[in-house]
Amino acid sequence: MVETKNDATKKVAKKKDRDGLSIIVGGIFILVLVFATYNYFNKGGEKKEENEKGADFIESIFDNKEGDINGEGIKEEAEEKSSETKTTEQAQKTESVWVATDYKEGDIKGESYTVVRGDTLWEIAEARYGSGFEWIKILEANKNSIGFLPNGSQALIIPGQVLILP
Repeated sequence: MVETKNDATKKVAKKKDRDGLSIIVGGIFILVLVFATYNYFNKGGEKKEENEKGADFIESIFDNKEGDINGEGIKEEAEEKSSETKTTEQAQKTESVWVATDYKEGDIKGESYTVVRGDTLWEIAEARYGSGFEWIKILEANKNSIGFLPNGSQALIIPGQVLILP
């Protein structure tokens, strides 16, 4: 069968139509892929809110508020403070910066240890075992009494807490 010029023109036109359709379908596919990727990585915004809630919770633990603890939380005692005392307290708060303790091997002995301000599991492990990498031993021995941030990350220890040192 002999192909005529008209048949060849129709084939070229059909091929161009298929190429155009392929470009459109490919473009739609890329848009869907970009949208899915954006949504996947944008979920961090929800986690950011959770992290902020966790940070607020931790901050509330370390607020040195005085008062009675009741079912509603901390109830501050009503006492008048002079503006001079308030200014002094504010200056002390801004000057007090958390600094990690710097223990050396052998500084902590015994089977238990009471956490003080500036302690980290790493520093406690260095003082007890000679290597900060051993902090996991302390975490495992105290897993029921060591808290975690709401997002499940690193362990929390607080001053006054008694840790078992295996």
